[in-house]
Formats: sequence, structure tokens, C-alpha cells
Amino acid sequence: MNKLYIFLTAFFALFSFTIFSQENQDSTLTPEDTVTITEDTLQTVETDPVKIEVSRIVKEVNTRSKEVDNIISTGEIKIKTPKIDETGDIEIHVKKKDDLWFKIEGPLGIDAAVAHFNRERFTFFDDLNDVVTSGSTTILNIGTLTKIRCTFDDMLNSFSGTVRISKGKKDELAMTEEGNMYVLSLKRGTITRKYWVDKDNYFVYKYLYLSKTGKTLISFEFSNFTNYGISTYARKVEIRRPKQNEYFRLTMENVSLNQSYLDFKVDYPYGDVKIRNWK
Repeated sequence: MNKLYIFLTAFFALFSFTIFSQENQDSTLTPEDTVTITEDTLQTVETDPVKIEVSRIVKEVNTRSKEVDNIISTGEIKIKTPKIDETGDIEIHVKKKDDLWFKIEGPLGIDAAVAHFNRERFTFFDDLNDVVTSGSTTILNIGTLTKIRCTFDDMLNSFSGTVRISKGKKDELAMTEEGNMYVLSLKRGTITRKYWVDKDNYFVYKYLYLSKTGKTLISFEFSNFTNYGISTYARKVEIRRPKQNEYFRLTMENVSLNQSYLDFKVDYPYGDVKIRNWK
């Protein structure tokens, strides 16, 4: 049981951005940067051809990505760190842009955790320790819950197998090309995000966060793609944190899209658990 608890802790750590603790204070992003998706309406007249092209590509990526929605999927998760090398089963429900539900099972079908996050509130049931935590979906709360600050949008990207690119008006934009890929750079503060976008189908093959010194803080890679209408989704997602030598893999075996009903309820035995309410 202790081994399963360590597995669960490591699972969340891999979705947590140590860019907030590894870098200096001036690299810390604001809650608006990391929790909400900033809509760029392009109300101002843009004359820079590079910025115009980056904006066009981002818009196309996001338009196609949103076609994959109302998802129910099941599969396997794998965690490999210097301390553990474990796998477990996972069920996922995703409704873009605001709802993510998942249940993790360890060996022998033992429930490890059930959670629901949206942009306003979250409920997290730690089945191993009989603790239910709920509160506002802020970086502080998610960070406290998972021990490190966690980003909702990147979890949503990973669990849905699609990527939505957040582009704010203050982002510094740049672009290069590598073969059949556009490589977009969006710098916010001292952190730069880089996205590798397929030129033909506009799916994101990979994206990563770079520190102000150019070091990779965390990377997300998508593969085993399936076409769906004008969109494409990945059945395999790999996340790496090089400095920590940590690796996470999500392999979706069954994926159902555009489901008419998704259940986001977190069930737990009332009266038999410790309740924690956070602001």
C-alpha cells in the first residue's frame, strides 16, 4: 500500500511545473498565465509578419483541437523516477475547456485516487489515506495538494491527447521551421514555451518549457495519432523532467469522443473520511 502511495505522489509531481521552484522568483508565472487560457482576439492591427503567422498557426491549432471533446478514455499510466518504476490503470473524462476527471487504480484494482478539476473548483479523494480535499482551483491550492505548483491547462492537454496553445497579448512571439514542422516560441516573463506543429494537420507533436538559461524544464511529447474529422488526437503522451530524471507515460487503449454524457462526480464514503476545505 505504501508503494502505491509513492506511485500516486510521483504521478502528480510529473504534472507539476518545477519551473516555479527551480528558477528565480522573476520566472514565476501568474495564475492567469497558468490556470486560465488567455484569448487573443487580435483586436489591434498587427503588422509584424512573424507575429501574424504565429497567430494564424495558433488559431488553426486551437480550432482543430477543440473538435476532440467530451472524451471518455481508459488506459495505462507509467511512472519512472529514481525511486520507483510502476504502472497503473486510469480512466479519464474530459470536457474542454473546463473539466477534467480521472480515477487511478494501482495493482490488484485498488483505487488510489479520484479527482475532478475545473477552472473554479476541485475535489480530490485520496482513497489510500481516506482524505477528501476541495477548494478553489488556484495555483496555490493545486501546488499545496500536489506538493509542487501544478498547471491545469497542461494536465488537460495531456489527458485529452490534444493541445490548445495559450497566447497572450504580452507574449513575445517567434517562429522557425524544422522539416515538416513549424516551431513556435512564446516567451512570457523569463519562461519560453516552444511548440512543434505539423504543417499539414496542425497537430502539436511536442512542446516544452525552457528556463531563462535555455534549459528544458519539462517536455510533453504526443504520438500514436488518430485522425478525427479535421482534428487529430494522440493515444500516447510522454512527459519528462530531465533535471529530476522523471518520466511519465500515458497510453490510451480505448477512446470515445463526443459523448453525450460525462460523469464528473467524485464518490467517497461520507462520514468515514477526513474532509479538508481550502479557500
